[in-house]
Amino acid sequence: MIPRFALARPASLAAAFDAWDATDGDASWYAGGTEILQVMKMGLARFGTMIDLKRVPELRGISLAGGDGELVIGGSVTHREIEVNQDVARELPGLVALEAHVANIRVRNQGTLGGNLCFAEPHSDPATFLLACDARVRLQGRGGTREVAIDQFITGPLETAREADELLTAVIVPSARSGEGRAYEKAKFRERPAVSVGIRLRVQAGVIAEAHVSVGSLTDIPMLVPDVAAAFLGAQADVAAGTFGEALAKARTRLGHLDAIGDLDGSPDFKRHLAGVMLGRAASAALSEAAARA
Repeated sequence: MIPRFALARPASLAAAFDAWDATDGDASWYAGGTEILQVMKMGLARFGTMIDLKRVPELRGISLAGGDGELVIGGSVTHREIEVNQDVARELPGLVALEAHVANIRVRNQGTLGGNLCFAEPHSDPATFLLACDARVRLQGRGGTREVAIDQFITGPLETAREADELLTAVIVPSARSGEGRAYEKAKFRERPAVSVGIRLRVQAGVIAEAHVSVGSLTDIPMLVPDVAAAFLGAQADVAAGTFGEALAKARTRLGHLDAIGDLDGSPDFKRHLAGVMLGRAASAALSEAAARA
């Protein structure tokens, strides 16, 4: 049973900060509430006031209005809204595919991208992919606004660089360059990923000139694995080519040395093996997108 709390429903960003100031810090923001309300129900957290952000228009909307046409997603945009948005489908189809398989339809209709990132649950989808995409979050508090890269934002399991009185107002993803592809693959048990891989590849003159690989649910937090990514550099951008096969084999070998954590989803060795399988699928999908953007 959820402990009793006061409920504030601000209709603007300024009103949201006013509501926070009135609580002397004994409060929590929420939009979808799919994570924080479960934690409260289990008795692991208690707040005197919950501040509902669903009516704050500054946290809504999806646009390509950032610098160089960057994709900007409001902090309280739901997973389902991203899943069906045509701008996201054109600019970042991998995110649409990811969102279509987050948990279940009830969670996608209620849960938000911003809330998911702020909760920083190790077994979640978006952070791993957004890390590979070089995304960042915009945080706003009374003292002003700042932007933090995903790899600096998530600092530990259930821990982020956000201050308690700050709001995540937007997620910003750089636009894809010519010859660039981005993809995400996961193995999922019990509606959460057991292992996930994000990848960003850029192709020039038929070879892979730039590579970024991230892994999730293998370690305490999603992380980039530069050594794995470097294995793809210089390989032909053709999954049937010998150099690509050699690069993928080398990348999988390097991934096999990762200090992974075993859990209910499997042993470290099993999860590293799964990650290698997901890496091959993600690389193939990224190359297909890169070819379409050539």
